[in-house]
Amino acid sequence: MSEVTPNPSQKPEKYKRHLANYLIDKDFQLRFFLNFSLLFLFGLLLTLGFLFWTHSTKYDKGVVFRLREDTVKVYQKGFEFKDGEEKEKFVEREIALPDYDHSLDMFTIQFKGILLFSLLYLFMSAAFVIVYSHRMAGPIYNIKKNLRAFLAGEEVEKIRLRQGDEFQELADLLNKVIDQKSRERKQ
Repeated sequence: MSEVTPNPSQKPEKYKRHLANYLIDKDFQLRFFLNFSLLFLFGLLLTLGFLFWTHSTKYDKGVVFRLREDTVKVYQKGFEFKDGEEKEKFVEREIALPDYDHSLDMFTIQFKGILLFSLLYLFMSAAFVIVYSHRMAGPIYNIKKNLRAFLAGEEVEKIRLRQGDEFQELADLLNKVIDQKSRERKQ
């Protein structure tokens, strides 16, 4: 038999990663992705809805007007009929003119709104992560506790997980292994 000697000038073939290598537990990973994507879309729709509202209300092209408190006297041209003739007449009126509010422009309104919605989205994401990670961390803690007890030679009850927890299949497989090893110990 001839032995193949490696050529030092050749580089070893690298392991190529494919998407299939990242999707190990497709159901779990896709469900996690879907839940997080729905949360992201909800936050995006809230922000876009707010931006649409600011553009469709009183805020016109980045300028916010409010009526001044002091009124201005103006004279409006009008007509009146006197002795069958139409004559020009100026009527005095008091009106409140619009005044630019320097504290409110479109950037400020949108910045404050987006900041508010970003903070809301951050809190929603934190709540999602805490709840969803609890559905993963709880079973892992339970499985570790039972495996430590089993390795210490203690009698271990069946691993029970709450409905909706992740890793149900793993717990079932470990329960079978523990049952089988417990029977072997008793023999």
